[in-house]
Parts: sequence; structure tokens; C-alpha cells
Amino acid sequence: MYEKRLCILKQLKSGFSADGSPLSGAIYLEQWRGEVTLTPKIVGLSPLFDGRYALCLGISGKYFCVELQGSRALRIPDAPPIENGFSALVCFVKGEAEPVAFGSCGKNTDSPALLLSLLSRKTKPKQEPAHSDPPPAPREEVPPVPQDEGKVQEAEEEAPQEERISGAPKYDDEAIASSDYYKESEEGKGEESCGESAEESVHPFAFPKGDLVYYRSIEPKLLSAMQKFPKDETLKRTFPQSEWVKTESGLLGVIYEAGQPRYLCVAMACEPPKEVARASVFVPTSPFDETAGMYVVFQDADTGDYVTVQDG
Repeated sequence: MYEKRLCILKQLKSGFSADGSPLSGAIYLEQWRGEVTLTPKIVGLSPLFDGRYALCLGISGKYFCVELQGSRALRIPDAPPIENGFSALVCFVKGEAEPVAFGSCGKNTDSPALLLSLLSRKTKPKQEPAHSDPPPAPREEVPPVPQDEGKVQEAEEEAPQEERISGAPKYDDEAIASSDYYKESEEGKGEESCGESAEESVHPFAFPKGDLVYYRSIEPKLLSAMQKFPKDETLKRTFPQSEWVKTESGLLGVIYEAGQPRYLCVAMACEPPKEVARASVFVPTSPFDETAGMYVVFQDADTGDYVTVQDG
């Protein structure tokens, strides 16, 4: 028996859309002969340079955690029937999981907090158990053995060698702790630096905003094209802070952030040529039709580099 369900996602935390507008989208589940296929259709979810997107899915008391890979369909093995609905939580994972969007449908009553706790347990790095040194073995007292004069002299001659051995470096907990701590503190500085730079940026984009060097270099030709071709509103709902024109080969557009150009875009209704396929992202234009959308190539307005979705 074929069954299909969808839930509409609602944004929980801002900062993860490509143009700063609220996220919208849906999660589709299709079940055929016990096998479930999950298809995410999230409008405007920004590409990532670091970290990853993950999804926790709840179906009739059973939960699944998967990594999202754009709009690629994912198979959910051993899933229960979806006729009573399901819940879905999208998170950004880099260390701790951060909730991004949530939705549920049917009779499902799972809360975002429940799914977040389950996902956090799945994505939390495993810590090695602490190792403790075994207690030293009790020293046995050896009773003195009567020795003749020759053996006593031999023992006295060997005494300096025994003293040198006893004077060798011993195991020192504090010394080892200091060495390891220094190494960890050096590594910690690098991690702290990365954390600060991530917090300073509004979105987890591949490149920080700069002086719009690339945009300035092509601005005359771009403005000429924007004035020459007719306006198009196909992607305005997905990217409210943008403007688009329809050319002979597709759409040409500029996405703005805080009034400044952020991305220069080309959008096509069909799959793009192989030369630019890796840099293209399928952007849905409707949360109710999984086939409606366009392949968009995002080019950084400052560097001119293409922004791609991280695969893994």
C-alpha cells in the first residue's frame, strides 16, 4: 500500500537562510511496501562551509537521525507506518546541535525539545573513558641473609650501580599532566579562535562579506543587463531581498543582505550544464510541489567564488 504524508516546517532560529528571511519548506515521506523515503524541500536554506545539517524524524514512537544532503531523497529503513503522521526537526550541527526548523502532522505529538535531545545524543562526540594507574604493588620486606666477607665486598661494589638506577627519572603524574595540558591549551586556542569567527558572522556562509571587489568589477555590465531584460518574480517569494530579470537562457539576479549585494545568481528551470552542475543548488519555489523549483548558481559578490552545498 502506498502512503504519502508531509509536514510544513516552521523556523525556530534565524540566521540560516540565504537572504535573512524566515525559512519555509516541508518534509515529504512516502511509504511503499514498508520502505519509507524522506525528501526535504526547504526554501532558502543557506549553503554551509563548516558544520552540517541533520534531521531527527519521529514516527509512531520510533526515531531516526539522518544527515541532510540538500534536497536529496533519503531512505529510512525499518520505519513504522506513517498513516498517523510524523514529526521532523532540522538542526545545524557543529559541536552542539542547534534547532533550525520544526514541523509535525497527523496525530504526532512529539515536541522539538524531545527530538533535539535525541539528536544531541546521536551527534555528541564520544569521550574516551578516563584511565587510572593501578595502585603500586606492596613492597615486600626481604630478611637479611648472612654473607661472607667476599660477598659483602661484592655487594658494596655493586651498590653505586643500584643507586644510579634508583636515581633514574620516575613516573610523575604532575609532569605528564603539565605536558598534556600545554598541548591541549594550544589546540584549544585554535578551536576558540574558530568559534569566535563563527559567532561574528550572521550566517554560516562560505566566505565573509568584504568590499564587493568582484561585484564592482562587473557592475556596469550587470546593471546594463538588469535594465535590458524584463523583470521576473519567480524567485521573489523564496528570496524577498532580491531582484531578477528573465534572459534568453534563464534568470539573472542579485540577492541582497542589509541593502548590499551578497550573491550574484543565475537560475535555470532545467538541470544546468556539467561545467556548473556542481555549483548549482535546487531551490524549491513551492512547499506543496516537490518538483517545482529552479537550479540556482550562487556567486559570492565579493570574491566571485561559487558557493556550493557541502556533501558530507
